Amino acid sequence: MNLTEMRARVREDLQDTDSQNYRWTDDEVDGAIERVVMEYSLHAPIEQQDDIATTDGDTELDISSLTGLLKIESVEFPIGQAPKYLQRTEYWAGHFYMEDEGDGEDARVRWLKKHTLDAEFTTIPAEHEEIIVLGATGYLAMSAAAYTVDRASIAGRHATINYKAWGKERLSRYDKKLKQIAQGNRVIQRQLYTED
Repeated sequence: MNLTEMRARVREDLQDTDSQNYRWTDDEVDGAIERVVMEYSLHAPIEQQDDIATTDGDTELDISSLTGLLKIESVEFPIGQAPKYLQRTEYWAGHFYMEDEGDGEDARVRWLKKHTLDAEFTTIPAEHEEIIVLGATGYLAMSAAAYTVDRASIAGRHATINYKAWGKERLSRYDKKLKQIAQGNRVIQRQLYTED
């Protein structure tokens, strides 16, 4: 499902399908979707591995090619030792450093990446697309409730209450599903370094 299809799916749940009289603009819908994609990514990131060249005599590692970076899990350098030699690392002010100096050879970087949902494609598994719909519709309903609260007539107040209740219920289901995903993705903790 691409962004256009996801936007239509969100509008369908919101019963906001009349293109001549949308309650939410495309930018508002896309903003809610983007927010949920980021939250989803933090719970179920894409696991990546890249080999990046080190610089001889320098501890800094250029990670600018890692687009959508959420977190670096480990840096193996030098590559191929048994057991693996994992670097202690530090990230500061946009720069990433290893403990040891490079020698021009590659370091193996394992990292977590944000999911993509754009006009072309998505990295979100099909079985999780409904989670994105739940979150986006929940946030949009809550924003509608907040917007109408001071502008409401008696009939409008009823609509505000309905938006708020419906939005809260969807966000509650969304939160539970994110927690389930996070538990399913929990990595077994292991000791990466041994003290000599």
